Amino acid sequence: MNLKIVKELLELIKNTDVVEIEWTPERIHIIRAAGQPDRTAARSREQEKSRAVQAEKPTVTVTSPLVGTFYRSASPETQPFVQVGDRVKKDQVLCVIEAMKLMNEIESQIDGVVTAILKQDGERVGYGDQLFIIEEL
Repeated sequence: MNLKIVKELLELIKNTDVVEIEWTPERIHIIRAAGQPDRTAARSREQEKSRAVQAEKPTVTVTSPLVGTFYRSASPETQPFVQVGDRVKKDQVLCVIEAMKLMNEIESQIDGVVTAILKQDGERVGYGDQLFIIEEL
């Protein structure tokens, strides 16, 4: 996350009726409340500042090391290796990429939390395509 953007957003909504902001790599969710007392807005600003500090945590983008087909699970009958919000450990399998009938496991480089899955199951990927975003613990 870009801290400068977060600070600019907080400055823009400082004197509004916003009581909650949820920011993920995919979207920003803003909740406004009409007629709320000032203490709610103050609490909201404190929560926003806390979230802005959390947004400073470093992230790692996992990229594809080869061209192939992206799969979130080992087979269609099994659960995906990871979901958004899952804690992962270094060297834990995140997905497989099929290339020339070989299944290549893609592993996490860090301990962290999966914050985004950027490809769909069965989607073709190229070398360097972004697959996952992991927030470092």
